[in-house]
Amino acid sequence: MLQTLISPIASIAGTFIKGKVAGMQANAEVKVETAKAKATVAKKVAAGEMEWNNTMAEHSGNSLKDEWLTGLISIPLVLAFTGHEDVVMRGFEALERMPDFYKTAVGVVFAASFGVQKLTQMFKK
Repeated sequence: MLQTLISPIASIAGTFIKGKVAGMQANAEVKVETAKAKATVAKKVAAGEMEWNNTMAEHSGNSLKDEWLTGLISIPLVLAFTGHEDVVMRGFEALERMPDFYKTAVGVVFAASFGVQKLTQMFKK
C-alpha cells in the first residue's frame, strides 16, 4: 500500500526534475548563443571602425580642413599674446552664451576633423 502512494509521487517528482534540468540546459544554450552573437557584432563593429578610420585617413590627405581648423583655434592664442586679451575674453564670453546645440556641433566638427581617437589620446596625456 505504501508503494502505491509513493510511486505516483516519485513519478511526478521525477518529471518535475527532468523538466527543470531541460529548462536549465535550454537557458544555458541561449546564453551561449547570445554570447556568440554579441562577439560577432563586436567583431563587425571593430572591422567597420577600422574601415572608417582608413577611409578618413585616405581622404584627409586632400583636404585643407585640418589646417584651417588649426589656424582658427590658434587665433585666440595669438591675440592673447599680442595685447588683445580683451577681444579674446569677449569672444569666449560670447561663446559661453551660445546655445548648447551649437557648442556641441562645434565639438562634433572638431572631433570629426581630427578624429575622435586622436582627441581622446590628446586628453589622456
